[in-house]
Amino acid sequence: MDARFALALQHFEQALATLQEALALPEDPFIRDSVIMRFTYAFEAGWKAGYRWLSARGLDVDEGAFEVIPELFKRRLITDAQAWGELRKMRNRTAHTYDEAVARLVAAFARTQALPLLQALRDELKARADD
Repeated sequence: MDARFALALQHFEQALATLQEALALPEDPFIRDSVIMRFTYAFEAGWKAGYRWLSARGLDVDEGAFEVIPELFKRRLITDAQAWGELRKMRNRTAHTYDEAVARLVAAFARTQALPLLQALRDELKARADD
């Protein structure tokens, strides 16, 4: 296994674990903010681990989520490009401003849709780590 990919995968697993930790707690404004931040970390760590997986196989992809996600779909590491596009959009909605309604929306999205998508990517990266 490529050392840079292994480290990126480890970071992704840690970020995902912290997201799951926050999601297990009863939601209040503080926990909601924690969920959003941990969702952001997990998303960032996930596509970066995907980027490292692609790079380790000699694929020339720009290091940005906008470029990496379609390539992960092409390589069948993710199965729903549209859902991942929504995942990226939700992450971006929290990056530059704070709005209570958006915070509630993103936290609910993290709980219901983002977590399974991120877990599926983690599982696929682990299964194909030595491909």
